[in-house]
Amino acid sequence: MKAWEDLVGTALLGTRRRTLDLAAQPAAVQELAADRADPAEQLLAAAAALTTYRRAGRRPLHDVRPLPVAAPDERPFVPPLARERLARLLAASHPDLLLEWLGIVAGTAYRIPPETLPLLAEAARTKAALRGPLVAVAGPVGAWLGQRNPDWAFLSAPPEESGDVWQYGSLAQRRRWLATKLAEDPEAARDALTTSWKSEPADVRADFLGVLAGHVRAADEEFLEAALTDRAAAVREQAADLLGRLPGTRYGQGMAERLRPLVRRRGRVLEISIPQGERGDGTVRLRTLVAAAPLAFWSEFGPPAEVVRMTVEGCPPGVLRDSWATAALRQHDATWAQTLIGADPGGRTTPPLLGVLSPASQAATVGHLVGRLPVESFARLVHELPRPWTKELGTALLDWIARQDDHRLVSHAAVVIARAVPPECLLRHPLATTRLTMDAGPWRRALTETLNFRREMYEELA
Repeated sequence: MKAWEDLVGTALLGTRRRTLDLAAQPAAVQELAADRADPAEQLLAAAAALTTYRRAGRRPLHDVRPLPVAAPDERPFVPPLARERLARLLAASHPDLLLEWLGIVAGTAYRIPPETLPLLAEAARTKAALRGPLVAVAGPVGAWLGQRNPDWAFLSAPPEESGDVWQYGSLAQRRRWLATKLAEDPEAARDALTTSWKSEPADVRADFLGVLAGHVRAADEEFLEAALTDRAAAVREQAADLLGRLPGTRYGQGMAERLRPLVRRRGRVLEISIPQGERGDGTVRLRTLVAAAPLAFWSEFGPPAEVVRMTVEGCPPGVLRDSWATAALRQHDATWAQTLIGADPGGRTTPPLLGVLSPASQAATVGHLVGRLPVESFARLVHELPRPWTKELGTALLDWIARQDDHRLVSHAAVVIARAVPPECLLRHPLATTRLTMDAGPWRRALTETLNFRREMYEELA
């Protein structure tokens, strides 16, 4: 209602800066406010009259047709205990645990009570990660609500298997459609991506390359090479990252050839020359070359364990190690990842490099780091470990936290561990199956309470 918006805007700005436009008010309000000489009194009189006017009701509507009912949903409701837990989650405002709970339900044949949908939809409106699992568990009632509230329109999304989603869907819907098509019909997915590529905004192009990352193959080389010349730096970086994951690409071989004259071994020393005559900072260019070249290039100078421990001259050693780490992540090279972790266990590249290792090696390496790093350093590392965690890693971290004394950083790590360990760790580990007494430290009680809470979520929906 423009009359009300104009009145509120005048009140917020003050009558010294803006006078009320009586012409925008209903005729009855104009008559009552027009005889006030003072603008402030005029505003107050109009506000009083318009407020009463708004509260007085309206004439009944004619030819009103009832709203259509939602389509039937034959799925049973979640069990009573799970329903009570949902109420606790909504009251406590724990979006990460709520997301996990919805994900569990989405993997079952249950649906959620319709009276909880408005609160869940409002939570998903501000936290997009909740939308996918919520749509799955809300069913036809959720779609009915989404059609009647624009803020919850994500609940009434068209079926993601329809072709219209790619053209008209939201970014989240298009991402899911692309991921599904890349797995089920790769050619159709790539055709859709290349057809719309030039018309997509830069951030969307980068986002779609992130989706392609899980399905990249040798046939994508030409498409990714074209993306290396994109206007947006984020797209170029993503394209370089994906090309680095493909063995034997022209891009990687070209980078190795450009790197070869810049590297020389002299005994236990690696002599590195900074690229000259290149556009931009030579050190930045060196990082790009090392990160993009196949790690097999360095076999000319020795095995990884030997090369990594050589003295570096000509450039900061950290530049070379960081670039090796980037290459190991792109090429998913476990040997190089293990070597780099061993050479600098407390380095900032250690957490992502752990994600390259197999589950068994990852857990063993973390167990080794416990003995090499101070408690404070290891506690910080826990925050940065790539997720999702494997059962082996989760068990190793639960074993570690169970042995720790009270410490501020340990208590912070406990919060992460309680939320991130996979469900397989919750069924047997003592921390997730026992409850501590009140004489235990606050962070210990919080740790076991969260673990037990999560375990019970899975048991109630099993």
